[in-house]
Amino acid sequence: MAHLVLQGVGKSYGPTRVLAGVDLDVASGEFVALLGPSGCGKTTTLRIVAGFISPEEGSVTLAGRSLIGVPPHKRDIGVVFQSYALFPHLTAARNVAFGLRMRGMNRADIEVKTSAALAMVGLSGLGERYPGQLSGGQQQRVALARALVIEPKVLLLDEPLSNLDAGLRHEMRDEISRLRRELGITTLFVTHDQSEALATADRVVVMDRGHIVEIAAPEDLSERPNRAFTARFLGGRTVVEGAVDNGRFMTAGGVSIRLPDTLTAPPTHAVLRANRLSLGATTPVNALIDVPVTVVSRAFLGDQYQIRVTADQFGVDVLAPIDPPPPPLGAQIRLTGGSDAVRFLSDPGA
Repeated sequence: MAHLVLQGVGKSYGPTRVLAGVDLDVASGEFVALLGPSGCGKTTTLRIVAGFISPEEGSVTLAGRSLIGVPPHKRDIGVVFQSYALFPHLTAARNVAFGLRMRGMNRADIEVKTSAALAMVGLSGLGERYPGQLSGGQQQRVALARALVIEPKVLLLDEPLSNLDAGLRHEMRDEISRLRRELGITTLFVTHDQSEALATADRVVVMDRGHIVEIAAPEDLSERPNRAFTARFLGGRTVVEGAVDNGRFMTAGGVSIRLPDTLTAPPTHAVLRANRLSLGATTPVNALIDVPVTVVSRAFLGDQYQIRVTADQFGVDVLAPIDPPPPPLGAQIRLTGGSDAVRFLSDPGA
């Protein structure tokens, strides 16, 4: 049974439609990531659940209870903000204890729960430090402890890792995943970073211009996206339009791609996976795509190369290993790929 339910939720700011009939069910203990570009409506959705703004249409229920008109502090919801929102004049411990004090808990219980929450996020012994004396990662842990100490029914995370450097982002991403598994808390996580969403969530909700585009488990979303927008936003993929002609898919750039026998409807788009395509002198068995191309650019990414190849009006990126060395600029070479490298989409609205 769904724990958190949004039905037909809509919101506008003046003439701008920010959310347009959003429907979403989140199961108890489920970790759901809202993924999309800036302005797609994901943070607005989160703020409506938190109670910071009110929807103009639709309903929001938590454990069967309507949240419409319920103030934020009475929703049993914990929030971790992008900016952490710590009180600079309070110690870490007093920041964590703030919600408990507002609920009128006695001092002894507050101290016990605060110490346990700081220990849970690896900050034992740092409770008397002020936010200005803590690193960015430590401040994020304080914010997380403050949200969890009240034992909320739902945890909301609003791009909590965006202000951290790459190393700390990875560390805190793993920390959030660990705490979520241990506590079994229902979590809604807003991010524009596809790797964060895929690494942490049970399901990923892809949003664009106030609409939910697609909802799927991370593996399904990555391997089998059903919409062109999803494939483009996930990165590492080139989406090309085209049409079926004489039993083959002809791209707008004039490249012919063999169609697999398993297709049930004529495709309108082909998704080419950069890390599954190959560059070489020969054509592998069962290749769906096999076209002569020219190397026009290449970028060293540390553990691989990103290589751009073109053929007339057709262009695609390929991720190639360091060894053997990639082809040089201007090289004439064959671009090939099998069924794992090419996915066809038949949705006219893709």
